[in-house]
Amino acid sequence: MRFLLSLALLAALVWSGYWALAARGIERGLAAWLDARRAEGWVADAGRISVTGFPTRFDTRLAPLDLADPATGLAWSMPGFGFSARSHRPQHVTVRWPETQRIATPAERIEVTAEAMTGALAFRPGLALELASARLSVGAFGLVSDAGWRASMDGAEIETAALDDRPGAQRLRLRASGMRPPEGLVATLDPAGLLPPVFDRIALEAVAVFDAPWDRHAVEDRRPQLQQVEIGRLDAQWGDLALKAAGRFDVDAEGQPSGTITLRATNWREMIALARGSGRLSAPLADRLDAALGLLAGLSGRPDMLDVPLRLALGQVWLGPVPLGPAPNLRLR
Repeated sequence: MRFLLSLALLAALVWSGYWALAARGIERGLAAWLDARRAEGWVADAGRISVTGFPTRFDTRLAPLDLADPATGLAWSMPGFGFSARSHRPQHVTVRWPETQRIATPAERIEVTAEAMTGALAFRPGLALELASARLSVGAFGLVSDAGWRASMDGAEIETAALDDRPGAQRLRLRASGMRPPEGLVATLDPAGLLPPVFDRIALEAVAVFDAPWDRHAVEDRRPQLQQVEIGRLDAQWGDLALKAAGRFDVDAEGQPSGTITLRATNWREMIALARGSGRLSAPLADRLDAALGLLAGLSGRPDMLDVPLRLALGQVWLGPVPLGPAPNLRLR
């Protein structure tokens, strides 16, 4: 019995020593990382770094936290930021964001509000902290920009996983509901005002290929840049209009996309009838729109279903033969 008690005491002392050394290593590692960023000209301030959770967890908190990269002009400010890991699985991390954050770019400042914003990250072994998988869950979420726009959603879940057989590739899954895009974006997508301002839901499955892995260097040096996006499934409900999409596009070194995405819309006639009944479309305009879209829908053999290609080419977006405007620049700052 005395031997077992001695063995248990020795194990407890060893574990306590491991936990204390690891906790001190986390604190010193974070402080050194902040010092290195400041040496590169960053704003990198954490008011206090603490590690608690003995003996089963490493619960780390930085409060407050302010980061700004002079090379990109991107800044991120939070009243506090925390992450935790089990003592025996330090490469599996749970992250907790505060309810309020601020993001600044050279063009604008964005106030972020989020309810229950949490994430689960898994890193591959090694000092580079290469991301193997991630899951983000957020409740009610809002963005308010000093440039005059705002956006929000009721909730979302995002999952990513690195593909071992394709370097730089990440499999993405997104589910979101109650999305309210900026009014300017809605007006661009729907200049006739046929649709309500809220996306009821959206689900996305895709593979995104980047020119570098997502690891610590993605924060310290440069963001990995998109090279290709393959949309396996996009399913959205926008008012009475159901949208589905699939396709692929490439992204050049300047961030310009080129490729084709096939869109399928159902209940499009009901939307025109609704707009006519509400007075948002005059009867002559509604008739012309119905005839033009009906001709396209008839080519597929399903009059209630509209299949059209969304083309990205030469910096422009085309819906069938109709130009919609400039293509978004997808270069990550």
